Amino acid sequence: MPEQRPAGATILLIDDEDNTRKLGKLLLERAGYRVLTASSGEAGLLLAKVEQPDVILLDVLMPKMNGHEALRKLKADPDTAKPPVIMLTGKRTEHDIAASFRFGAVFHLEKPYETTELLRRIKMALALTSEQADGASDAENGGQNVH
Repeated sequence: MPEQRPAGATILLIDDEDNTRKLGKLLLERAGYRVLTASSGEAGLLLAKVEQPDVILLDVLMPKMNGHEALRKLKADPDTAKPPVIMLTGKRTEHDIAASFRFGAVFHLEKPYETTELLRRIKMALALTSEQADGASDAENGGQNVH
């Protein structure tokens, strides 16, 4: 059965803006999460592979590798495909929103976002992961719910 991480779940925040990373880290740590940060899509991919976070917060607009490209790569790699990804963006277009969901994000939030809304979405993403893990456990036990 997969390890369950309650409030101390690990969040990976990938954003090229220093202030956004610092503020996000502070906010999420105060909410009880372990927080890892990366300043680029490339660094985020490596950190996700090594640390196996429970949820990934990913900025859309970044230099070199944008968030959608990073998301595609995360979801294409079996080592990084499981954590739910919440896309964050300062630019809200239908194209960006559609791309986020098409590439595998569970949520798409526009910056600046409400702190309570971000925390609510993280809890929802963690619940999705927990439900998927429970479904896998049930399947492994012949469909019998042994929780």
